[in-house]
Amino acid sequence: MKVHQIMRREARTCTPDDSAATAGRMMGEVGCGWLPVVWDGRPVGVVTDRDLCLALADKDRKPSELKVAEAMTKQVRGCLPGDDVREALSVMRSHRVRRLVVFGEGGGIEGMLSLDDVVLEARPFETAGFTGPFYSDITATLRAVVRRPVLAAVAMAG
Repeated sequence: MKVHQIMRREARTCTPDDSAATAGRMMGEVGCGWLPVVWDGRPVGVVTDRDLCLALADKDRKPSELKVAEAMTKQVRGCLPGDDVREALSVMRSHRVRRLVVFGEGGGIEGMLSLDDVVLEARPFETAGFTGPFYSDITATLRAVVRRPVLAAVAMAG
């Protein structure tokens, strides 16, 4: 299965200059927990609802006063529409992310792929030529993403 078969093509985005309030409203409108951050048509980062919440708490500011640039992650993890979905899951595992930007020609954004999108297409095992993704792919990816650091596990045991 290829990324273009299950990705979301309607990619809502924000800019680094948008406020946390604007980004939060956009997330609420479309029912998602993240937005690619673009500047001049190119992705320059991503911001999640968690990023916004933590930045607001840390800086003790109103959402209308905090810029997305102050909360966003500058690394943009992604894949291409023609990539195999299992390759995209490998990227998610290696970078411990649940969502990828799907890059189009020229480096712009063609869409988005989330672990949720992949879950809806997964099957328990190969049947009638279906080559994945499988439940085991989802489980491996989710385990990698939510893996606790060793120090946290040691602290919890003590």
